[in-house]
Amino acid sequence: MRIIFKNEELREIYRRGKETGKPRFSPEIVKAFIKKIDILASVENSAVLLQFQSLHFEALKREAKFKGFHSIRVNDKYRIIIRIVKEKYKIETIEISEIHELTDYQ
Repeated sequence: MRIIFKNEELREIYRRGKETGKPRFSPEIVKAFIKKIDILASVENSAVLLQFQSLHFEALKREAKFKGFHSIRVNDKYRIIIRIVKEKYKIETIEISEIHELTDYQ
């Protein structure tokens, strides 16, 4: 699928393989983030993401600000918030919004 970064910092982390400036995430989180984005980029459509149980792909429902968004896990502490945009000819784009600390919401 096509990947779009809505957050410039995350685009740079993915592109460079590390953070610039004062790090917010550990090197392990950055490495896991890149691996998850590579998985997203490699799948044909969002339905395939359900086959990767380790991603914990799920729709976010509880908080209004995340209505219409999904998430996948980076690890047991962080998740990547994404939005799936369906375009013409059944093509899907994934918008990477943020890395969010995992809390009890869905």
